[in-house]
Amino acid sequence: MKTKLLILFVIVFNSFAKAQEMNCEEKEKQLIQFLTDNENKKALDLWDQVKLSCPSYSENIYILGNRVLQYQIEIADSKDKESKVNALLQLYNQYDKYFPNNKNGNFEKRAIALFTYKVGTPEVLYSYLNQAFEKEKETFSNSQALYAYFEMYFAKYKENQSTTSLETLLDKYCAVSSLVTSNSRKFPFKKEEYQRVSLGLDLLMQNILNKENIVPYAQKKLESNTTDTSWLEATAKVLSVQCKNSPVFESVATKLNNVNPTSISAYYLATYYLNTGSQDKAIEFYKKSAELATDLMEKATTYYSIATILSDSDKATAEKMVLNALENNPSNGRYYIFLGNLYANSVNECGTNSNERKAIYKLASNTVLKATSVEPRLKPTADAMSAEYLKKAAVFDSESKVKSAKIGCWIQQTIQF
Repeated sequence: MKTKLLILFVIVFNSFAKAQEMNCEEKEKQLIQFLTDNENKKALDLWDQVKLSCPSYSENIYILGNRVLQYQIEIADSKDKESKVNALLQLYNQYDKYFPNNKNGNFEKRAIALFTYKVGTPEVLYSYLNQAFEKEKETFSNSQALYAYFEMYFAKYKENQSTTSLETLLDKYCAVSSLVTSNSRKFPFKKEEYQRVSLGLDLLMQNILNKENIVPYAQKKLESNTTDTSWLEATAKVLSVQCKNSPVFESVATKLNNVNPTSISAYYLATYYLNTGSQDKAIEFYKKSAELATDLMEKATTYYSIATILSDSDKATAEKMVLNALENNPSNGRYYIFLGNLYANSVNECGTNSNERKAIYKLASNTVLKATSVEPRLKPTADAMSAEYLKKAAVFDSESKVKSAKIGCWIQQTIQF
């Protein structure tokens, strides 16, 4: 008899559970419909039911509830704003309670709600930001929130320097800076936002990010961070600005390049070698950097850097590099200005007679004028340079009836007069 009763209880319980599940499913569908139809009052009433009767049904009900409550905040009077924001915070609390492994970044969202609607205390805001950074780093992406977090952390450091070490501050700076860089790559359409945050972090730290602080810090921490890409990248970035010829910069950049070879790691090594007089090694790593770069603008800039370095010592390679730059960024008129000047500076090297020298100046003139077609703002500069080159070309055989001249040397072009 007991067994039969138990079986009956299980059947009834399962039927009830299924009925509840079907009810929650129906309520979710109804909530979606209300939101679609802008039936905001009905959506709010239904949300109040759903959060009580279906708290663990699905994550989607919290996504829908978020939409409901965000609208309520937007339309609320100033005196009701805080209570509406608190209702949203309760939603995030319940969401995390029933779905503790969610990837919705609810601590960040709590902080953004407080920050956006100017409610709550700075202590609570900082607490949410800190938890977002410590517990939900993979989803912590709001650029303003990231900056606000480090700004508040830095203010606390300034207030409590006796209890917070410089090393701890630099650790936090590297961690936040690394996250900003990571987000910039993850969300390239927000790249400029993250660049502004990065600049803001550096401005906050401008009196601390100096050689006297960074070199000892990097030396001390390197051994324990030899495979930590985030730390290596953030530290190399600082060293590349403040300590370009410091041996620890080479060590950090080399470790980074070994662990995660990218255009950035190669560029850091190129920077170090250029600033320590090893030009050949610098060029080697600049070329690797350009090859590894996936962004066309980055490729172009690196190729142009090589061209400028070699403009006196190896004009042939410099020409090749600036042409590579133009291939990747054909709208940069400065590259034509550089190339034209490179030709003009080769008159004595490549002009074996007056007609060849005249041809080189004509080539230089033609080249700088191309800058105007891609960047009209460069027209005054290009016109002035072109006129100067043509003036020099006129000095040679002005009465000559020769209509063209072939330039040998590294230029290898035939120019029509």
